[in-house]
Amino acid sequence: MIQPLRTAHRRASITLALVLPTVLLAGLMARRPLPLADEKRTLEGWQPIRQSDHLWTKHSIHSVLVRNSSDPAMLQVVLEPLEDLSAPDLLVYWSPELSGSGRLPANAVLLGPFGNSKPLQLQESDVTGFLILYSLAHQSIFDSAPLESLQ
Repeated sequence: MIQPLRTAHRRASITLALVLPTVLLAGLMARRPLPLADEKRTLEGWQPIRQSDHLWTKHSIHSVLVRNSSDPAMLQVVLEPLEDLSAPDLLVYWSPELSGSGRLPANAVLLGPFGNSKPLQLQESDVTGFLILYSLAHQSIFDSAPLESLQ
């Protein structure tokens, strides 16, 4: 009784030892390559409208508002910190008004994670209002900037 089970187990182990690496390699080779975002290519066709190093209230962040030359309604803001920002999990929000407390306004719109020179999409109607850096880990507003200064 034990000998036939051992034989079946040995055959199954040998089969799996040959088939699994083959399937794994075939799956890895069939994957599409991940697209790498080239920042120069991302901002190709975009013209800077305004820029400022002193827009933010608490920190030095170089802010550039750019407009697409083929579609003037498309705006992006590019943020590049000039100093080390030691807050974890910073997200960039746009809001028409700024709350008095350290809480995020209810009507704030998430633009994306704060990254070095990563373009964030704005709507043309979003030009007036505030950009807010929100620390997700601390659940508080890290910094804010009025967009009117970039117009």
